[in-house]
Amino acid sequence: MKKPTVLITNDDGPLSDESPFIERFIATQRSWIAKAFLVNEPVVLEELVPSTDIIAKKNCWFTASGTPASCVNIALNHLFSDIDIVISGPNLGSNTANTCAMASGTLGAAMEAAIDGKRAIALSFAFFNCDISDDKAENACNIACSIISKLWESDAWTKTQAGVFNINIPLISALELPIYITRMATTQFGSLYKRLEDDKPSNIHPITGLQIKNKQADNSQLSAKQKQLRVAVDDAGAAESDNGARNRIDGEDGATYVFSASVAIETSAEENTDVWAVRKRAVSITPLQPALHSLGNAKQAYLWSQLGFNYLDE
Repeated sequence: MKKPTVLITNDDGPLSDESPFIERFIATQRSWIAKAFLVNEPVVLEELVPSTDIIAKKNCWFTASGTPASCVNIALNHLFSDIDIVISGPNLGSNTANTCAMASGTLGAAMEAAIDGKRAIALSFAFFNCDISDDKAENACNIACSIISKLWESDAWTKTQAGVFNINIPLISALELPIYITRMATTQFGSLYKRLEDDKPSNIHPITGLQIKNKQADNSQLSAKQKQLRVAVDDAGAAESDNGARNRIDGEDGATYVFSASVAIETSAEENTDVWAVRKRAVSITPLQPALHSLGNAKQAYLWSQLGFNYLDE
């Protein structure tokens, strides 16, 4: 089988602490944006000169100001006509369970490729204890290349009728890891936002939960009214509910909340799911289709008839 022509994209923006594994493709950070299109914003392309250790042809490396999904759509329909596989990633951090999958820009780009009729892969590297050392990253890259080669050579997309393979690889030193074909875990989030209590800068990245090197949070955009109202709210000493979440409405006008995915509720690890596999320090491959599947009609036939709704036999 011929070597594939691959389109690579990511959702983490320019090379930085949150995007350490890949040349930049998205001009700005677009994590947690799913398969969104910013229809009121034009997408501007800029040709990229990659690192000196990357062999690059002219007119094949670009940054784009849009979302991961819009980048893939433009690339496939306007820039490159010979793409065999679209690889989105590698993402710093796992993309497991429905909660992350529905929000992931990495998966959003892969889903857009599948909707466009292309074989697609969403690739994520799960890290533990904030350890993302170079040797672990190189090990994960080697494992990813091996898996992707096997999927391509076997034409796994056609044989499984999958549009996307969601691959999560642990960042660990072991050269050989067990590989599981998993189903996506189903769970739910609590709050993904944290109320900004004061103007102290944070050195924790709100998406990855990693410490930000030599950076401070920019709170300069807070208005004087927001700061005054926040002080007033704090002085009011509103009660908190038993689970620690704030339970107040009065005085919230002007309060500021910042995204903080690292405080999300811990996901469950039901056996044979992607979350379960990653926690076992194993590779998870989850075959997906770019569709929201209905629950069907037959099992709810009695309810629908009671409500006077017409249902169709399956």
